[in-house]
Amino acid sequence: MASLTNMQDLRTILGHLNAEKPAGLGLKDGETARQERGGDFLRRLNLELESRQGKARVLVTGQIGVGKSTELLHFFHNHGGIKKTGYWIFCNLEKDEHPERCGATGVFLTILRDCWGATRNLRNKADLPQRDKKEYLQLRDEILKRLIDWLKGEIIEDDATAIFRFGNMDFPVFLEEKGQALALILGKASQHEAVSQRSEQFGLVPDSLVNLLNKLLIWIKNAWYERPPVLIVDHVDKIRDSTAASEVLKESIPHWQRIEASIIMTAPYEYTLGEMRHSVESYWGRPLMIYPLEIPELDESDIPSIYHDILKSCGLYTLITTDSLRLLAHYSGGIPRSFVQFLIEASKEAHLSGHKRIETSDAQAIIYNAERAYQDYGPTQMDLLDQITQNKIGLNQSAYLLRSPIGLLVLEAKEGVQPLRVHPLAQKMLERYRMNPMKSAI
Repeated sequence: MASLTNMQDLRTILGHLNAEKPAGLGLKDGETARQERGGDFLRRLNLELESRQGKARVLVTGQIGVGKSTELLHFFHNHGGIKKTGYWIFCNLEKDEHPERCGATGVFLTILRDCWGATRNLRNKADLPQRDKKEYLQLRDEILKRLIDWLKGEIIEDDATAIFRFGNMDFPVFLEEKGQALALILGKASQHEAVSQRSEQFGLVPDSLVNLLNKLLIWIKNAWYERPPVLIVDHVDKIRDSTAASEVLKESIPHWQRIEASIIMTAPYEYTLGEMRHSVESYWGRPLMIYPLEIPELDESDIPSIYHDILKSCGLYTLITTDSLRLLAHYSGGIPRSFVQFLIEASKEAHLSGHKRIETSDAQAIIYNAERAYQDYGPTQMDLLDQITQNKIGLNQSAYLLRSPIGLLVLEAKEGVQPLRVHPLAQKMLERYRMNPMKSAI
């Protein structure tokens, strides 16, 4: 029988728990199985795409760790192979770069990079006409030339090598294999754009490159049964810089509107609220929301089955007490990533304590450590948290409380009311604040 005191059993369990990777089929190490969610998110997303083929512009939002990437990957894998829905391209803003300061140019370069990468599955199709193969090569050469010009690449050695300056370092690219060279340049340029300071970034994308991306997308459409492509642009929601977020969601709308494909893009939750809300909705329509899981309370009520299913998928189902499961599920706030992180840490804690399974004391130790993050909250944050939860309004003035560590949760609407709830980890700190007569310190 498996035991957390056994190192090999612990390794096996931890190999199936990875809080940073989207849940999948649960068949690979480091992959937690996806569980069915409530709500009608997937139906609404499918309706947007089918009712506006090639023209859909959809923002997907929700709190960090709630499962946006998981749901979009699930949608991608279950719809991407259907000819009638078009050719699906998954554009991953976190593949080679850190999206925190990534602006519109970085997002564009990521889209162009992953669209170019997607052509590998089409250019060798047995039924691809010769004229399309010829057009593909012409597009490759033209995009490569425009990129070299825009990024100020220096051609040396009889046109065999291009030297680029990224991050004050020379980056040589050999041009003998042009398709591979183009992929390398796009990968490095998108990475540079995302991690560089604004003063070192490339600036606006020239219209010529937008036009070339559109030609590439039209080529993909022609090669894929005349169905317009669908672009899923993931991890845009991890942009924290307000200037960069505004640039992506508002100022670059003319670029996004011109693109010859449907676009599904994740969005930072706090920038779909407050001052930017009306502008964002006027361009994109109302964002589609993914909500936290149902939060089990600390009484004897049932624990939602999704938490049990996650345990089964990683091999922990028989290695945790009911009270421990309830504690970890409750204090995760219904955020799947937090729940998986808790399971990882609690498994290690049980091993160090010589426990065969996760006992209540192990779960409590993990929760105490997690609550420490809220010691960073000062009187201003606690006062806003207090006002919002008391009055049920004013979220736009403190949307940053939706970021991690999460102070506020926006839950799925019931009976026409969308409830706000203090994250369980922040509840004790808020109660201490409310008990302070001066409310000047926690």
